[in-house]
Amino acid sequence: MGCATIGVSSFYQAPTVLLRNPKITGRRRAFALMGLLLTCLSSLAPALGAARHAPRTSVRLAVSSRPGNIVYLQLDLAKALHYFEDEDLDVQFKFYEGGPNAAKALEEGQVQFSGNSIDHAVYTRDAPRPLKMVAAFTDLPAVTLTVRRSLRAQIRSVKDLRGRRIGVAALNSGTHVILASIFKSAGVPLNAVSIIPVGHTDQMIAAMKRGDIDAAVSTDPAALRLLVGGDASLLLDLVTYDETQRIFTGSYAFTGLMTRSDVIAQRPDVVQRMVNAVIRTNQFIATHSASDIADALPMSAEHDRYIFVKSIEHTRPSFSADGIVTAEGVANNIKSQKALGLIAPDQTLDPTDFFDMRFAMHTNHR
Repeated sequence: MGCATIGVSSFYQAPTVLLRNPKITGRRRAFALMGLLLTCLSSLAPALGAARHAPRTSVRLAVSSRPGNIVYLQLDLAKALHYFEDEDLDVQFKFYEGGPNAAKALEEGQVQFSGNSIDHAVYTRDAPRPLKMVAAFTDLPAVTLTVRRSLRAQIRSVKDLRGRRIGVAALNSGTHVILASIFKSAGVPLNAVSIIPVGHTDQMIAAMKRGDIDAAVSTDPAALRLLVGGDASLLLDLVTYDETQRIFTGSYAFTGLMTRSDVIAQRPDVVQRMVNAVIRTNQFIATHSASDIADALPMSAEHDRYIFVKSIEHTRPSFSADGIVTAEGVANNIKSQKALGLIAPDQTLDPTDFFDMRFAMHTNHR
């Protein structure tokens, strides 16, 4: 009589029957009990295996640049540390050159989540399924403005950029939006410069080397590679709170995890699990050295280890530890969009319309 036929209650009764039967010797009794146990385990094995190999929830994620961009470090790192798997998620990455393309994929329903700057949530405010940020990667601009090394003697300040060609990742990208505020703060009208979309990292560095652009606003590792390689000189570095106050008052909402309003409404459990993984990664970054973080990543994300470690150290002040987006930070982003002309100067927008912090608050207090 095996487990499959006697049931659980009979299994617990069987040893008693065997022990009380005077016709069964001690050795035979032991063999009988062992056989019954093996039978039970073998009958349970398929069920246990099925549970262990149950398919994870499939999630499609768009990222605004290739692996290695520091302002999207949380996504590369969460994957490497298996934090998505720990949340029972199978996250499929799709990489884009520039935030607008990644945001478009999210808005059109090609993906359920994206790594983007929050300005794309503002762009889609009138869409049937508007975008919202549910966890922050950064809470400062995290960008560096560099000038071509050969022009450093001529360009000593932002005002000296009049008539020059400025490289950005993509038109209306997060870095382009921040650049608008930099120029406004310096009293330089946007029509006094030429904005050139050149792509991220390798493309931006190549454009600087060729002389296609005179300056660039970029995130790490592109900025650090330009500086360390001797191709550019530093003009403005908005990676720390104090430096950010030269342009903005308070924090600045930049990159984070985005989703659509319908995903929040229909799949809140998946949103919560994605946020859990991101904030757990934020906390890993806050409590580990740049070298430890680099060690956790595959070489394909690091490219040049020295540059990558230095990029993490350089950008670290801009990372969010708790993933919380604030109204103050979004208000500064909206001001930048007004400076770029994407929002009318007299238009009033509520910053809280563009993020949903219920999931992040739950993660931080669970």
